[in-house]
Amino acid sequence: MVKYCQNKVLLKKENLLVSYLIRQARRNTAVDTRSVQEYARELYVAVAHKVGIAEPKPFNASSGWLQGFKKRNKITNINIGGEGASADHVAASDFPPFLREVMEEGQYTDDQVFNMDESGLFWKRLPSKTFVVKSASKCRGQKLQKKRITVLFTTNASGTCKLKLSVIHTARKPHAYKNMDMTKLNVHWLTARKAWMFTALSLSWFDDCFVPDVKIFCEQQNVPFNILLLLDNAPGHSPLLLDRHPNVKVVFLPPNTTSLIQPMDQELICNVKAAFSAKKFKLLNDCTNTKDELCNLGDTDSESDEEEELADQPVTVAVDLAREATQSVTAVGFSETTNEDIMEVIRDPEVTADEILEDNDVSEDASGAAAREEHKLTHGNVKDAIEFVEKLKLVLSNDPDDHRYKVFNNQLLQTMEPSIKMYHEHINTSRQRNITDFFARNPPQPSQASDSDSDVDFEGFVREALTTMVDSDGDSPEGH
Repeated sequence: MVKYCQNKVLLKKENLLVSYLIRQARRNTAVDTRSVQEYARELYVAVAHKVGIAEPKPFNASSGWLQGFKKRNKITNINIGGEGASADHVAASDFPPFLREVMEEGQYTDDQVFNMDESGLFWKRLPSKTFVVKSASKCRGQKLQKKRITVLFTTNASGTCKLKLSVIHTARKPHAYKNMDMTKLNVHWLTARKAWMFTALSLSWFDDCFVPDVKIFCEQQNVPFNILLLLDNAPGHSPLLLDRHPNVKVVFLPPNTTSLIQPMDQELICNVKAAFSAKKFKLLNDCTNTKDELCNLGDTDSESDEEEELADQPVTVAVDLAREATQSVTAVGFSETTNEDIMEVIRDPEVTADEILEDNDVSEDASGAAAREEHKLTHGNVKDAIEFVEKLKLVLSNDPDDHRYKVFNNQLLQTMEPSIKMYHEHINTSRQRNITDFFARNPPQPSQASDSDSDVDFEGFVREALTTMVDSDGDSPEGH
């Protein structure tokens, strides 16, 4: 049998700490992690002294202990911010009977009882988190957009009439709508300096938006134009609305009760904002073509066609850039370059340096001395072409489509590989070598002008050259 002996000091300390958290919650007082740990250490020392332990074992109230303490006592962290902390529960419980009396007195049906509430909408804000492949993707952060508008939601209790949304914007006519009639939009367009509701604007909304739309609804549904409008007790809602229209009775909710009895808070505003976000992301995805892969999923032939199309798109732009850059080269033969000449080189990625020189020799034999001078592939020509290719790659590296840039870059490298190889071979052969290496590997051949010179060997040629130098300078061979 295994028996565990619990530390009575720790057990008593945890019980007192739980009572402390319950007491603080009833007072609506926030308690953070550091406060809990500090108070736990004080309780531990106080309980130890009370039971007669003068020097108790050290207790640090570490993070590990805190996690175990919350798990043992089922303690969680909750959000206590918002309007609910200061809500008036007594007034909220008294308002429904009062509203029922008003509806019975005025004989209002659910179709005639309307409610309006406004909410802020950060219409350009994107999520602060996204999905990435950790091993292959990087995503830079961006500053959150704070452009805000206020949207007014209005509907009746039965849900049969959802009035046109009203939008409060800072601009009377934004630039995007410069050629559009603002009265023909799908929303009522209102203007405020800070895009907030204020008393004068609430009267304008009531006269120009709410009353006309409700009249149309009553005429279409054969409902008497006798309306009850519920509004929350916000500073922006003018008290003049109470007697604004003889057929519309306005009732304000009690102060500090919006979080408890506001009808629009029953997920209506939340659902509208969710639908707006879904529509916004769909437009973003359609504009960035992120779903093109689904069209060719599992089709290998279509995948190859797609790669060819992606390659042709940058090639068309690259050919024009290449032609303009090539014509600006001052070397002979580049000023008359056409798009067909560039495409001919691009379409033949298997060409080698030997084939280029071979074609050059053939053209020289066929066209004579003038053509030979015109079509000669020099070291400078190849160097200019390589520099142009590097500039072209730098320009096209800004292409937002990475796959398209990769396909074009591979084709461009395959095309220029023979020329680059020939260019480096020419550099290696044209480098200046040491005099000893030159004489050891490439001894000068004696002249064939006469029979006597043909018998002279290389050593004799060098010996004779040194003797001539000694005779001319008057110094010994050792001095040189």
